Amino acid sequence: MDCLEPSPLIFRIFTHSIHFVSLPTYFLALFSLFFIKSKVFVTYRYFLLWHVFENLFFEMHSDFLLAPAIQPPLCAIRTTGILTQLGMSSLVQFYWIALVMQYTATSVSEMFYFRYKASILNYKTYRFTYFIKFTVYFTRCISIFDTFFVILTSHDAHRFQEEHKATFLKQNPSAHFLTCENSYLFVPFSDYVSTSIMILWIAECVIIFLSVPGITIFINLKISKSTSKNTWKVQKQLLKSLVIQALIHSFTMGLPNLMFTYGFFFGYASETIAYGAFVFITYHGFVSTFALIAFTKPIRDYLQSTFNIKKRATHRASMTF
Repeated sequence: MDCLEPSPLIFRIFTHSIHFVSLPTYFLALFSLFFIKSKVFVTYRYFLLWHVFENLFFEMHSDFLLAPAIQPPLCAIRTTGILTQLGMSSLVQFYWIALVMQYTATSVSEMFYFRYKASILNYKTYRFTYFIKFTVYFTRCISIFDTFFVILTSHDAHRFQEEHKATFLKQNPSAHFLTCENSYLFVPFSDYVSTSIMILWIAECVIIFLSVPGITIFINLKISKSTSKNTWKVQKQLLKSLVIQALIHSFTMGLPNLMFTYGFFFGYASETIAYGAFVFITYHGFVSTFALIAFTKPIRDYLQSTFNIKKRATHRASMTF
């Protein structure tokens, strides 16, 4: 078979057509974050810049660098993008996208931690702070550990991958894609490498999903007691924007990850559902960045004033909150 055979046309149309609106959205977000002058964004905007750049990279990586093709009913993909054409192995590409998703989760926890510290007066005196610190340090440690882990175990991982492919090829002689160097077969809990990555990824997802609602509720309960009225309005608005982005990530990345986890254990018969999961992941960056612009008032006001949609006087007034 042609190992570089691309994914179905309809999937490529869905994933590439989004660039017509996503790229201008990323540009507007980066433009405003680079040039906005606001005391609110002295530090926080660096977190937002990190997040937007990460969203942009993830979208470009998925569509052009990785360009996955699904191989049902096995939990396997073929990488057909630029990285494959340049000679990068499917194993490295699989670990790369896994690490990108982990660092996305880390960036979300970092932003919530910063909003917590900025919103709550004397936050160190609250016991809840220890829970938040645990969440942040846990996601940091997992991301750093996995980065070194996949590098140090790459030789064993490659050997395990060849063994898994040979075993499944004997059981499924018609699965010719397993002979391709750019195919990756995920067999969970079959070796220490996949087992470690799977357990840590599930643990990180559980911690994030539990901590985000808890942090949001706690800030809402405590913020009014620790700030002035104007600061309270700004902090509540920024928290609302961040919560919306977190919900978007939970849906557009959490749902596909649940689908992938199901596929890891049970396989999947419909490639439409599997490709749909990749579409969700590809779109998550654009939707998150659009929400950042739409629901973060200082950014929205800055863009409105810059493009003469709103008077600059109104923009200056909003910046004094």
